[in-house]
Amino acid sequence: MADSLIGRQDLHAHTTMSDGDLPLERVIELARERGVMIGIADHISRRNVDRFVATEAQLQHYLEVLEAPMVFRSGEFCWCDDFALSLPQEVLDRFDYRIGSNHGFNLPGGGMGSPWWQKLPDPWGTRPQELMDAMVDELCRMVKAMPIHIAAHSTLTPPALYEMESDVHAWWTEAREDRWIEALRASGVALEISNRYRLPHDRLLVKAREAGVRFSLGSDGHTEAQVGRLEWAAETARRVGYTDALLFVPERRR
Repeated sequence: MADSLIGRQDLHAHTTMSDGDLPLERVIELARERGVMIGIADHISRRNVDRFVATEAQLQHYLEVLEAPMVFRSGEFCWCDDFALSLPQEVLDRFDYRIGSNHGFNLPGGGMGSPWWQKLPDPWGTRPQELMDAMVDELCRMVKAMPIHIAAHSTLTPPALYEMESDVHAWWTEAREDRWIEALRASGVALEISNRYRLPHDRLLVKAREAGVRFSLGSDGHTEAQVGRLEWAAETARRVGYTDALLFVPERRR
């Protein structure tokens, strides 16, 4: 439909205030050129103090910078960092919405897993299905515990697993999909369709739509080529039958 918002709001873009390549002004220009409303969602985490918004003072400054521009004011919090859980409610309330990402996940017995693992460390090389269960468990805990509105690139799966078996359904089994979708439904957190990572996969998205899970579109743009680009995400949303009725639409709070 010509008046649909699908493909017209990019709710996940980064700037040089964290690890993006572009200053805020250029991100806003690109969004205007590419015909999308833009949500600035820089990384807010103490896990990289050199590149992320890592202190409450830095966060207050970040929110002030985003006060005037005609953008949605957001931030991407890490599940592997309890920073979001430590913030006062009055700070959290200054965001138009908040994103949570599983950049690292707790492992049974201790240690931290990564969705970017190119090679599985011991003992997970011989226990890949257990690793997947742990990752899905942590995703479900994330949306239950974190004060977020959107779960970003949530089905990002260690490349090492796809080296073993390239079929997404070997890892995202029906049971794991159902567990994740129920956690999203119960929490009310929206499921991001990521243009950058080209996920989630269709079977999960169809189930999510049937369960009434809301969705959002995000470029996860860090570069000139990425910011405001939603072509794959928008086409995917339409292909699986999502409509504006379930689209997460934030409101500017100021």
